[in-house]
Amino acid sequence: MVARIEIELREPSKRGKFDGVIIHLYKGNEHYSTNINFDFNPLFSFARDKESIVFDFLFFSVLVYNIDRFINRHIFSLEGWTRVIEVTNLPVIHVGIFQQVKTQMDNAVSFLTGDIWNINYSQSEGILYREREDIRNWGDISVYEKVSLFSGGLDSLIGAIDELEMIPQNKKLLLISHKDLGKEGVDQNSIMSIFGRQHLYDNKYAQIQTSVGIGKRNLGERIAKESTFRSRSLLFIGMGIYAANKIGRNIPLIIPENGTIALNIPLVPSRRSACSTRTTHPTFMYRLQNILGEIGIATPMHNPYEFKTKGEMVTESRNTEVLLQLIDASCSCAKRSHTHYWDNRGNNIKHCGMCLPCIYRRVSLYLNDLDDARHYGTDVFNGGRFDINNLNQKSPRDFRTLLDFIRRRPSLERIEKELLINGIQDVSRIREYAAVVDRTIEQIIMWIRASGNNEIKRKAGII
Repeated sequence: MVARIEIELREPSKRGKFDGVIIHLYKGNEHYSTNINFDFNPLFSFARDKESIVFDFLFFSVLVYNIDRFINRHIFSLEGWTRVIEVTNLPVIHVGIFQQVKTQMDNAVSFLTGDIWNINYSQSEGILYREREDIRNWGDISVYEKVSLFSGGLDSLIGAIDELEMIPQNKKLLLISHKDLGKEGVDQNSIMSIFGRQHLYDNKYAQIQTSVGIGKRNLGERIAKESTFRSRSLLFIGMGIYAANKIGRNIPLIIPENGTIALNIPLVPSRRSACSTRTTHPTFMYRLQNILGEIGIATPMHNPYEFKTKGEMVTESRNTEVLLQLIDASCSCAKRSHTHYWDNRGNNIKHCGMCLPCIYRRVSLYLNDLDDARHYGTDVFNGGRFDINNLNQKSPRDFRTLLDFIRRRPSLERIEKELLINGIQDVSRIREYAAVVDRTIEQIIMWIRASGNNEIKRKAGII
């Protein structure tokens, strides 16, 4: 079953719009279409570029992200997961350069999303986009020393604080933010508003926030969108590199992500390989960096927390006082809309408390005497609607799986093998990667011992 994609470029509806890009999806006799939403103005006002190889990569990342979101894997896969995606004509200006790295790019995107991609490129004569007349003037952009991705999550918040603490007096940090469903933008805006009200790092940073996602134009029959966001990191990186490259050829792009999430070791064998999320996996980052170098983009990508747990990131923050003011405004939850089993509700509750990112967040805050179950929709230790023994409830599955993984308490050697199976290729650093996972397990056990009830402790094998 092949999902075939064709890209059509139309005249935008008005000046400043980027809504003339249409994605056509074919499966046998079925045909679906959608436009894309891409608020290009904030990025374009900074870089003023729609002709370079860097713009091509940005547009490539925007299209891959939207294609990924448009093709529902439950509909367009044989086994409910792996999709075979053929893109017949992804338009780029420097088509010859992209054709030279086709195999490497196909493999990198396939590794990222867990699918099989076959991306073919077509010659673009240029994107039909005209900027607004009131476009922002950024002035001297050489003051920006680094670019950092800023999602509104706890890791990106710590990354921003740490970088701002190190920025020289006459330099600034540029934060790049993306929003799709809208909730991410609320988190980002909430943090930025506190920065402003408290006069934190005044004149030391600027933010570019833009939205990318499936458009709302009525182009025929609608189908359910894909619920995962596996290619979001590619989009995020494309935006960051577009801005960083404009500042200077070797301006670094910081991608803040704790090592536990980046590695995302499968907790059960069924989650190995393609089923395991790899948004900032070291192998994907390494492959993408090599591809960028081959097409002439020198921007170095760096994750300063590759070998740190989330708890260590909190503990070692370069300004704990500032972090404490902002933690509650950040959001780490992967399933914040899954509210059915929540006991705590209200506008201030934005974490489900049951997904792995929520668990890792609670553990990291516990290690720093900051864990408070009242900030979560569900307290997995004392949930009312949440029943860890009810196998028909989907919400407790992440926590049940984690407890089973903890109970089996894999050795460092076993962890190394699992990481190799799941795609780690840098064997020289495999022990360092395994040590991150091992420390995470120890930290989770400490949290359960301190806060868990006897049933949870038994399931984790610690009593």
